[in-house]
Amino acid sequence: MAMMIDCCYYDDLHWQVRNAHKACAKPTLTYELTKVLADDSAKKLTSNTKPFWFVIHGIIKFMEKDSQGFLPVCASIPDMTSLPEMYVKLQKLFRARERQDLDKITAHVNAALESVGKEKGSISTDYIDRIAKHIRTVSTVRCQKIETAYDAKQSNADDLNEIFSEWEEPKKWDVEADGPPPIQPKNIYWYFGMRAAERFRTKKGRYPGAGKEEDVGDDTKALTEIMTTMFKEYHIQSKIEPAICQEIVRFGAKEIHNTAAMVGGVASQMCLKLIVKQFTPFDNIFVFNGVHCTSNVYKF
Repeated sequence: MAMMIDCCYYDDLHWQVRNAHKACAKPTLTYELTKVLADDSAKKLTSNTKPFWFVIHGIIKFMEKDSQGFLPVCASIPDMTSLPEMYVKLQKLFRARERQDLDKITAHVNAALESVGKEKGSISTDYIDRIAKHIRTVSTVRCQKIETAYDAKQSNADDLNEIFSEWEEPKKWDVEADGPPPIQPKNIYWYFGMRAAERFRTKKGRYPGAGKEEDVGDDTKALTEIMTTMFKEYHIQSKIEPAICQEIVRFGAKEIHNTAAMVGGVASQMCLKLIVKQFTPFDNIFVFNGVHCTSNVYKF
């Protein structure tokens, strides 16, 4: 038994030595959390401010007045090599300090509520605790309206051209085994290709390639002209990819079952995230490429 205890302490000591540097490093805030804490919504409170920002305001006040700039303690401690009773004792210490910090944050939230004429306690303790406990992973996403994405005058040409100029790792393809490689333009080209197809449908009442077989050539030409016009409207410096237009006309608005299932699954996950207000949804435009099984999120 003595040998078993000695081994445990020996392993515990080595674990502490390996991780000692973490205790010496100054805690830092993520970029996303820094943006949340600096948001004006948490500083300029009104009676119409959402509960989330009241809690963020309470956390900011806690950091300013009670913790010398540190976030509230989180009771979730990592697994470690330790005797069970020592681990449980440490966990109790963290939980006690966490509760102490959460009570102070709740007091700041209630003070903020009263300052704008709202009733003290109108934001539940459970809600405050949930946000404060997970503050290290908090982020805000302010999506644009779809009308904004469809309005070239409201888009940022610099951001858009930067997306087009981003480097992408070449996709590997075995020509001998798999034949000629599929076309490989960036997914942003596919996005504008599909947008051009929507304009085509609005103008002619059908999708390109969905008419008669003899219309394929004319549809490709018309779609190329629409996409060229869109590039000029959005001040895109890159040239269009003719292969995009040819491929869109070739498949004639067909919907492949596995790609449809994938996109539908993604959409349902976004709905769940918005309903439960947990996890981070996509910020604006999501594009899935079923040819290469790649995807991108764009905001411009």
